[in-house]
Amino acid sequence: MDKHSSMTDHTQHHDLESTPKEYAKFIAVILGIFIISYFATYLFWGLSMPNFLRMFMGTFFLIFGLFKLLDLKGFVTSYIGYDIVAKKYTNYAYAYPFIEIALALGYFFHIPYTDWATLIFMAIGSVGVFKELMRGSKIKCACLGTYIKLPLTTVSLIEDVGMGIMALITLVKIF
Repeated sequence: MDKHSSMTDHTQHHDLESTPKEYAKFIAVILGIFIISYFATYLFWGLSMPNFLRMFMGTFFLIFGLFKLLDLKGFVTSYIGYDIVAKKYTNYAYAYPFIEIALALGYFFHIPYTDWATLIFMAIGSVGVFKELMRGSKIKCACLGTYIKLPLTTVSLIEDVGMGIMALITLVKIF
């Protein structure tokens, strides 16, 4: 038995009965990020697709990182159940919310290579989520820490892939 198996087993037994209230909270957070991003882009940078994508990604990473910090230990317990790096290196799971917040600051302050870091970061996350979905695992998603209790689903994969695609769009300057 490896050092993470008891923690991983714990993630398998979370109450995954997601209520409509849990989905409503998730939708409210995403809608809030969208609205904040739209108005902040307009106020600070001027509306354009690249500016909106940067503000959206920054706001997304900031909010998601902060939610994870509300119960860092609970987040880590869930996250090591499906992330390929966190399964091997628990410290990565502890660092993950801080990495998200650093990416947020990168987007807010136009720090070079933030898109590259996001692309790599999201690609790694996508692999773990995809593998667990293919296995048919019944694991709790740790996207918003322990605040919102939703199962790991294709929505989790869409989040990771979507953020990676947005980073790629801003890298190749499609808009």
